[in-house]
Amino acid sequence: MEKIGIVIKVMGLYYTVLWNGEKFNCNLRGRIRKKSDNSNFSNPVAVGDNVRFEVEADGSGIINEVLPRKNVFSRKEKGKYRKEDIIASNLDLVIVIQSFKKPRLNLRFVDRVLVRGVKEGIDVVLCINKLDLADAEQIPYVREYYRGAGIKIHMVSALKGINLDALEREMKDRVSILIGYSGVGKTSILNRLFPELNLKVSTVSSKTGKGRHATSNVQMIVRNAMAIVDTPGLREFGLLDIETHMLEEYFPEFRQSSPECEYKPCTHDHEPNCAVKRDVDEGIISEGRYISYLNILYSLKEYYESMY
Repeated sequence: MEKIGIVIKVMGLYYTVLWNGEKFNCNLRGRIRKKSDNSNFSNPVAVGDNVRFEVEADGSGIINEVLPRKNVFSRKEKGKYRKEDIIASNLDLVIVIQSFKKPRLNLRFVDRVLVRGVKEGIDVVLCINKLDLADAEQIPYVREYYRGAGIKIHMVSALKGINLDALEREMKDRVSILIGYSGVGKTSILNRLFPELNLKVSTVSSKTGKGRHATSNVQMIVRNAMAIVDTPGLREFGLLDIETHMLEEYFPEFRQSSPECEYKPCTHDHEPNCAVKRDVDEGIISEGRYISYLNILYSLKEYYESMY
């Protein structure tokens, strides 16, 4: 008899499916791998997928069908291939984890994740860990940088247990994913929120200042009225399937200015009489966010040019 469960872990060709509180180790039916609509993705099944599966006599499972997804959270697969690496699906919230130091804050990475979230209709919040290490000027800088961008910001300290209650309230009754570099404190935050997990915590290299991986696979943790997808540390977050003239749609602070641009569509790069560039010069739009927009724009142009 078929059951409908949710994929909570992916390890190579094996999938852990949760059904009615039980976990089943599953394989895929061959026909799922061959489906034409999988051609855009590097992986046919992802954490968060709802699947139809049946249990074999030995207690293992076979996934027969992946049910329609309400969204996918993906990044460009490494290399020049036009494929997406699905990190997770069916999400309600993306939590981008950064840290003030060790490793240092990188808002360019956050901006790429924010673009993906906005495109998929998934709420995105920024959580900056290690508040106890923040310099005085960093806190107002972050708030000014994201002025008008429509992103909630939580500044926390997993070490000191500061401001984690507000973050937990964001996750209640939702399926959330934690995204960030190794060493920013994803695992430490989870351990603070759910001490019973006792997850292994990574350290930051004293030589490179970069974190070491604590999480090796994407996996979903179900606790109380929430589900949290924990991910390995990501160094890069490449974007795909966004046309250059559409990028502005994913920068909410541009929306009031762009209708006043002389050229339509306007990429807000080289065009004269651009209202977005005008508002950057006048301090209405954050210059840092505009520069980040240009960096993404140029990377998309380079990607599309390399295809031909």
